[in-house]
Amino acid sequence: MPLILRLAIVAFVSWAWLSAQQPDYTLRVDVPFIFVDVTVQGAGGTIISDLPQHLFEIYENGIRQQIRYFGPVSTPYNIFLLFDRSGSTQDKWLLMQRAVAGFIANLRPQDRIAIATFDADFAEQLNWTSDRQKALLALPQLIHPQKIGGTDFYGAVDRVLRREFNKITGRRALVVLTDGRDTSIYKELMTRNRLLEREEDRPYQRVLKTASNQRIPVYLIAFNTDRNLEVNSLGADEYRRLQIVFPNSSLPERYLSGVRSRMEDLAEVSGGHIVYPKRLEDIVPLYQQIGRDVGNSYTLGYVSSQPEKDGSFRRIEVRATDQHFRLTQSRNGYYAK
Repeated sequence: MPLILRLAIVAFVSWAWLSAQQPDYTLRVDVPFIFVDVTVQGAGGTIISDLPQHLFEIYENGIRQQIRYFGPVSTPYNIFLLFDRSGSTQDKWLLMQRAVAGFIANLRPQDRIAIATFDADFAEQLNWTSDRQKALLALPQLIHPQKIGGTDFYGAVDRVLRREFNKITGRRALVVLTDGRDTSIYKELMTRNRLLEREEDRPYQRVLKTASNQRIPVYLIAFNTDRNLEVNSLGADEYRRLQIVFPNSSLPERYLSGVRSRMEDLAEVSGGHIVYPKRLEDIVPLYQQIGRDVGNSYTLGYVSSQPEKDGSFRRIEVRATDQHFRLTQSRNGYYAK
């Protein structure tokens, strides 16, 4: 047999073997998929985790869509935990450890986790792993500060969405604990006495575009915002400084509102959501709840039958053919941008 023919056969067999090893949940996104996670409960609130695709229907603005991707509950989930370790979060660091420990406890054996922290710089604390013991050993690093004095929130989220998820395949989610106070907003306000509008905030627009393009849901646990203000008792607090620098001014309040609204937009365009713990102690159960929700969810994906990018809000509704089931969606719609 000629050498070239033998090499061709070996290459084909190798390709076929590798293809056979690829799990059926691998998804390469080359078209504008819209994804939504759904949990299903039966009578008495029992979680239903073994439904097939044909029992689901998905509608956009009342028009039924073709389900192009279906991830059953058993499909592994890859969850990246990102923590704000800047000075303004210093009094939350111990709670970060407890939150991660609770989150890990709710992960399933097939799920993978990665952990990173950010302040002025980004630091990976744990690469992708399903090893629960290895994940727990990474927890002490969450309370070791790097550079107190800056917060590159937008850059950290942008990096994770662009680079860290390229290392894995399957269902993906980013969970961020932060107050959302990127230093770029604060510096602009302090140097020019003005709050940047969202449209002219270049670092923010960059991460917003990335979140929209990557289609990885971003779940934000946001604290110390204008909706759950609890002034930092240990490290720096930008809001408190602004009150001193701009007395009898609305700028400090507008700053908090602008930070919060940017986070809401980020969660929305990515298909995730944002929650506001009322107390610091609420952070731990919120992480546990996210872990349970992810571990019991189906993922549905479709390509809209209305491809126009007209900026309109498109309402998403997932239904089950069995009317006795109660469905909870991760998102109720999206803006066509």
